[in-house]
Amino acid sequence: MKILLCLLVAFAALTANCQDVAGHYVLRGVMEVGSEMLLKPDGTFEFMLAYGAADYWSKGTWRRDGNAVILQSSGKKEEPFKLQRSEAGKAGQIRVWVIGQDAKGVENIDVYLLADGKPLNLRTDDKGVAAFPDVPKAHAVAFEIQVYDVATKPFAIDADHKDYYFALNGDAVTEMRFDGDRLAIDGNSLVLTKQGESMRYVKENE
Repeated sequence: MKILLCLLVAFAALTANCQDVAGHYVLRGVMEVGSEMLLKPDGTFEFMLAYGAADYWSKGTWRRDGNAVILQSSGKKEEPFKLQRSEAGKAGQIRVWVIGQDAKGVENIDVYLLADGKPLNLRTDDKGVAAFPDVPKAHAVAFEIQVYDVATKPFAIDADHKDYYFALNGDAVTEMRFDGDRLAIDGNSLVLTKQGESMRYVKENE
């Protein structure tokens, strides 16, 4: 009975501890950046950050570890681009399509065609197509989304095919991953240090 009572007391204390930390937090003191974090009492969190033209999000679970909160994003990291298929196409050009999650072409994506010489760079048009000349020894394509600091590894292409269709996973581009990141508890604030920069999130009054 005493053991059970001790366990119940410890569980109640842990629950109260988490309840104290749970709440809505807003980033303060950082110019031109908007960010919010919601720590829910059930141990899940939601996160958003807006900087310039880029909007990031995250969701997952959180737990308290002493004087810190630990964030863990849900699922696993996904790649932003995936080759769907390739076709023979037409002689004289190499065309690369970027298709969004709505099955429509995505414009303004930087596409690089890699050959023996200097890479060729084009941006997809309003149909999601980058049409390159059929340069000798073209062997790969790569992608870049500058606003989100995304740059892919090269995708090998087949010399016998000239048309390539890539799926763009927008969620993978805009997700900010947390993998055991620690936020220091400082009074009514949580301090997140990421890439050497500290950001203070202040708890909003209910």
